[in-house]
Amino acid sequence: MQISHRICRFIVVATLIIAAQIVNAQSCQYEKNIIDALTEARIKVTQPITLAKMNNNPLYFKAQSVGMRYRFLKMKYYKYEDFTINEEREIAFLLSNNEEIVIKPRATAKESSGETMASQIVYPLSADQYEKLKRFPITSFKYYIASDLFEIPIKESKQTKIMEILGCID
Repeated sequence: MQISHRICRFIVVATLIIAAQIVNAQSCQYEKNIIDALTEARIKVTQPITLAKMNNNPLYFKAQSVGMRYRFLKMKYYKYEDFTINEEREIAFLLSNNEEIVIKPRATAKESSGETMASQIVYPLSADQYEKLKRFPITSFKYYIASDLFEIPIKESKQTKIMEILGCID
C-alpha cells in the first residue's frame, strides 16, 4: 500500500514538473533556437523585450546562449539626435535585493561604414551574474554617455523581463 502511494506521489510531482516546463517553454519566443552543425552546441536567442525608454525610444534586451557554457545579454538602443551610449563602458542593473550587477561589453571590431540609427552591444555574463539576474527583479538600469553615468528606474511591470528571457536560454 505504501509503495503505490509513493508511486502516485512521484507521478503527480513528475507531471507537475513537466507541465511547468511546457508552460515556460510556450512563453519563450526565439529569434534562433538551433543546433550548430559544426560544434553541435545549441544556440538560443530570444526575441527582444522592451525594458525601459531611453532618449524617448525603447531600450531592448535579448538573451543568448551557446551551449550551456556561454550566456550573453544583447542591448539594442536607438541613436537619434546624436544620442550614443559609451559602448566601451560597463552597464549595471540594480536588483530588488539592492545588489548591483555590473557587466562589461564584449570587445568588437568597429564598423567603418556609414551611420546607423540603432546600435547593439553584446555583454557576456558570468555564471554568477547569470544566476543573480535570473533570480532577482531589476529595479534600475545604469549606463554611460561619454563619461557621465545615468540611471533609469524600471517600471514594476517590466522588472521581471530580464529574468524571463534568461529563463528561456537554460
